[in-house]
Amino acid sequence: MYRRFIFAVSVAATVFMLCIPRAYAQQQFLENLQITPQTDALHVSMLFHKMAGFQPDFKTWIENSKEYKQTPKQQQRAYMNERTDIYHDYYARLKVEDPIVVQVKTYVPPYDREHGGFQIEGMEKDKFFSFKHEGGYFAVVPTDIMNYQWFTMPEDRLANAPYFNKDRGGAVILHFHLRPKSIDTSTPYLLEGSPHWLIATEVTEIQMWNQYNKVPIWVMYKK
Repeated sequence: MYRRFIFAVSVAATVFMLCIPRAYAQQQFLENLQITPQTDALHVSMLFHKMAGFQPDFKTWIENSKEYKQTPKQQQRAYMNERTDIYHDYYARLKVEDPIVVQVKTYVPPYDREHGGFQIEGMEKDKFFSFKHEGGYFAVVPTDIMNYQWFTMPEDRLANAPYFNKDRGGAVILHFHLRPKSIDTSTPYLLEGSPHWLIATEVTEIQMWNQYNKVPIWVMYKK
């Protein structure tokens, strides 16, 4: 009986010691997490062209830009050469597997203990994020968005989330990290009154940040 008691105590102590570093590591990770800049329309346009296998018309892009038009005529050739080199370098370095990051401000309801998280509004099957560049529209479509109607996270984490009350919910910023999967080059689709070229993606992670103090609350990874 004594040996069984000692064994049980030893196992409990081991589990406790394993949980401490894990919880500490999670806390340290969140404290050191930096905001990933939101992907801009230039990147999305470049990405679509690279996935389609053809280089954009950089010369037309530059000539249509406000900066080029405001550049004195005698300096426009130098400006054109400089910007062309920048675009070529950007296009060459762009990796199609890099995530598209979209930030969405929203309000989450009180914490739901049954589901272990917060219900996220607006996660409909036809959800898309629109980008406009050089007169062209691109729709970034998270094809698995219906899997993320609930932002799941441990309730005890919310005890350390300042300026956020789990029983009332609160204002948050959701950072969607979306991995590009495929594009449709056949024809643009009319969405919200404008023809959009489609980029299909899948969710790799969703970060929840407090809107007021820009502190990370939790990170939910691909299911």
